[in-house]
Amino acid sequence: MSRRPQARIDLAALLHNLQQVRAAAPNSKVLAVLKANAYGLGLLKVAEQLKDASAFGVARIDEALMLRAGGIVKPIVLLEGFFHADELPQIVASNLQVVVHHPSQVEALVAAELDSPIHVWLKMDSGMHRLGLLPEQFLQAYQQLSQSPNVIQPMRLMTHFASADE
Repeated sequence: MSRRPQARIDLAALLHNLQQVRAAAPNSKVLAVLKANAYGLGLLKVAEQLKDASAFGVARIDEALMLRAGGIVKPIVLLEGFFHADELPQIVASNLQVVVHHPSQVEALVAAELDSPIHVWLKMDSGMHRLGLLPEQFLQAYQQLSQSPNVIQPMRLMTHFASADE
């Protein structure tokens, strides 16, 4: 007989951690990452506990739509962006923000005919080698998106360090 692993979370401790982060960086905004059903802990339950976060980050559009359906009105960032241009109208309608990490996303976003512009986080690969534009692709992507009527300016820039020491 084997035991299935379980993750348990003390929601009060999670809230305490958010308060500690806010105290350590009082002039900063906090994006609480809730991807993969809040790491298996319950997307809406954790979002409600972290309601004082500045924004939420999720991996997929279905997670973002679950948050919206659950009454979450704070900014939601799609950390993997969009995979197909046909997702862009839903992103606009749901007031979602997207991470752009691949040249194909840049091309699709620039070519799209959107009802209103969206917030974009342009991501550069700084050594993680998962998601992000290569450094030699970054400037061109930035220039293209800066000139696009589909992108709210100023754009946000981001990366994901490969090690905690960077």
